Amino acid sequence: MADNIFSNFEPANETTVISKDYDNIKPFYSSVHGYSRLFTAVYQGKKVIIKTLKPEFAQDEQCRKNLKKEYEYTSQLDNRFVRRALGFESIQGLGESIILEYIDGKSLAEHVRVGTLNEKQVKSVIVDLCDGLNYMHRNGIIHCDLKPENVLITTNDLRVKIIDIGLPETNYKTDHELLIKENEFIAPELFKGEEADPRSDVYSLGKIIEFIIARNMLNQFSNVATHCTQFSREQRFDNILAVKSEITKGCSYLKLVLLAAALIILGVIAYIYIPKIVEKSRAEKAARLSVEFHHELDKINAETGTLCEKYKLTSLDEPVAVPAAWREDSLRYRQQLERFWSVDSLNRVAVETLQQQKQAITVSRQRDFDALKQAQILQAADSLVNQQTN
Repeated sequence: MADNIFSNFEPANETTVISKDYDNIKPFYSSVHGYSRLFTAVYQGKKVIIKTLKPEFAQDEQCRKNLKKEYEYTSQLDNRFVRRALGFESIQGLGESIILEYIDGKSLAEHVRVGTLNEKQVKSVIVDLCDGLNYMHRNGIIHCDLKPENVLITTNDLRVKIIDIGLPETNYKTDHELLIKENEFIAPELFKGEEADPRSDVYSLGKIIEFIIARNMLNQFSNVATHCTQFSREQRFDNILAVKSEITKGCSYLKLVLLAAALIILGVIAYIYIPKIVEKSRAEKAARLSVEFHHELDKINAETGTLCEKYKLTSLDEPVAVPAAWREDSLRYRQQLERFWSVDSLNRVAVETLQQQKQAITVSRQRDFDALKQAQILQAADSLVNQQTN
């Protein structure tokens, strides 16, 4: 049931109230031992909660002051973890009432009783609760009645809404034993009539953590709860932020453990697969270089005929060996092949190709030299024959 918040409340049996400002006012819950009752209503098209006094307490000055005080406290707060008070007014048929934000959700008490939250969600609820209480304390407001019934969990996103800020409804002067029995979450100093401070809420928060642990919904933070619930407030955590620090430290430690485990797994995977990936990458690179390399060789080999023509003999005085000019061409080709030198097999082929090209030019020049020499010998022989004939 939405806004179902009080396990110690009983359904109200009052008849429906008629109001000119509020539509569809219906009884919701009435406190069993306290002085308040709740109604749902619709105001300007939105559903709200109306909190007012039971008829028998309507003229009790202390109860009226407590109701007014709850509104004054709550109306000062504007935080996503605290239920907002929308107004305080006298409603016909109900009397003085607090108009409260309607929350679609269930109490932490009900969630724990049914076991609908997992451990991760419970931790998130405790952290949200710490943030909401810290906000209240920064604004000088102590809850004083913090218990699982006063912590709503929204249906959609499981976020905390702290409700019913103020002193416990039971009269702790006249119903002292009942108060102790029904309100185990209240700090001891409040029973003694001492002034509340943030450590009073620290005590209640610790009791809530114990309540959750006892129902096997949380296997951590028992030490935190023990520190929170020391009888002497001087022995408790100094503030809510200190509690949150301990809670989140535990979460952080777990995260570090999980992170370390993940890194180990990644390390194993890397150890197994990275060498294979590197080897595959090298093979692909080698294949690509081989294709590019042979493309360069094809271009060089295609120019061999041109080079042979370029370095052919023009006279018998020229040496048969490849002239110095070939060094320039050789250097140019070597520069083209420089990026392949790191690959031994390609380097070897490149050197062989250049040597073969040089040899081809040498053979071409030798052939030209021999042809030229033979031509000159024949020319000399013809000249000698002509001279003898004449």
